[in-house]
Amino acid sequence: MKRWIDPMQSEIALIDPAGFSQALKRRRPGRKLFPHMGLGYVAAALERNGERVQVLDAGVATHRELQRFLSQSVKLCGITAVSFTFREALIAARAVKQRHPGVPVILGGPHVSIDPVGCLDDAAVDYALQGEGEEVLIDFLEVLKRSPNPAPEVLASIPGLVYRDGRRICVQPPAPRLQALDELPYPAWHLFAMERYQQHPVLTSRGCPMDCAFCAVDAIWGRSWVHRDPAQVVSEIAWLVKQWGKKLIHINDDNLTMNIRHVEGFCDALLEQRLEVDWVAQGVRADALTPELLRKMRRAGCHRVSLGIESVAPEVLEAIGKKETVEEIARAVRLCREAGIQVLGMFMVGNPGDREETVAASIRFAKESGIDLPAFYMAIPYPKTRLWEHARTEGHFLNDDYLAFTHMSTEPVFETPAFPAEARRRAYAQAAKFCRRQYRRYHLTFWWPGRLLRRNRYELILELSLYGKVLLWPFKALWRRMAAAGERG
Repeated sequence: MKRWIDPMQSEIALIDPAGFSQALKRRRPGRKLFPHMGLGYVAAALERNGERVQVLDAGVATHRELQRFLSQSVKLCGITAVSFTFREALIAARAVKQRHPGVPVILGGPHVSIDPVGCLDDAAVDYALQGEGEEVLIDFLEVLKRSPNPAPEVLASIPGLVYRDGRRICVQPPAPRLQALDELPYPAWHLFAMERYQQHPVLTSRGCPMDCAFCAVDAIWGRSWVHRDPAQVVSEIAWLVKQWGKKLIHINDDNLTMNIRHVEGFCDALLEQRLEVDWVAQGVRADALTPELLRKMRRAGCHRVSLGIESVAPEVLEAIGKKETVEEIARAVRLCREAGIQVLGMFMVGNPGDREETVAASIRFAKESGIDLPAFYMAIPYPKTRLWEHARTEGHFLNDDYLAFTHMSTEPVFETPAFPAEARRRAYAQAAKFCRRQYRRYHLTFWWPGRLLRRNRYELILELSLYGKVLLWPFKALWRRMAAAGERG
């Protein structure tokens, strides 16, 4: 029986609430790209401290597994939340309180830094915690062990804690950022159903010192960038592969290329260990890429980089504080293609300075530069970002309920006189149409001899896997119908 769904006398329950409502009725296990890194690290730190922990990823759990998880009696329940999963986090908190009214519920995750006071508006939430939780949560647990109802003056000693003092909600400043990331244990993936994830996530650094107008990293982490020893990162990858099999490694940094020597050291360590793993990277800046670095990344197994291009209009890049030029972006795309590394080019629609004409220019650039996988997203403002202030002062919100926003939202949530809502819809529709056409073209021309020579191993495996899924789909659909009929019978 899986430990993650049936631990013996667990003391602490941790929940990733994304998809909790669907899990209440899901019959078959779900699948996701990768497990929640924050919960993995927190669970590992708690276990190293001697605590017994169980983890529920609502995005992959079935109804039966969720109910079994909720039936376990624990001493503390921690729930992580970003803004667009906050409402699901509240549903999970209420479900815990309904079963176990006396169990303290604490919220963590990025949303707490965005709205610490609002996290305690619901009575089902007792506490919230800003910032990195690996060390502070252990201190909080020690306080709870001494007294289940600590006095406010005791709670005030916990950095980043949000708590109630009568009717008043108190917010303590977060603890200083962790600097010795190498001292943290590897994430506790043994508490997760690892067979339900397609990729292995890995962090080589935390934070980003840049100041992009749309990004909330500053509010969540601050401006510091802290990195791990590349040799330790590679040791973690070897451990992941040994324990849970070879999967695509997803480097999940906010800014992987902040320090080029760090990336080179990571690649050198991979090559020295001869792991022969396939990996993709996000948090890659165009202005940091060189031919030598990309060739080394390719030799070390990198198959795709995600470039946050946002726009190719100089006025937009300047307005959002991107600190990159169109020439640097175009050069980076060309160098990636020459090195045999696939490019996922990410653009935004509706940033300061943006108009229909600038979005059209970005579409032309994506087409002419040969970006493999273009992606356009609506500009979504969050509190404590300059984009939020821009939307509030230079335009007006069409929907100011930021808890309902996600980066996949297809409707504009604000407009400005220079870029009204209807124009935003038209621009986004054109970009979405272009992306669909490019993806079809990518698959239809995949095996052309000229293009095939540039394909890397990861692309080949992914394409063959897609064909397999298409061929097997009718049989799977038939099997599901037969299984459903059997359950009704």
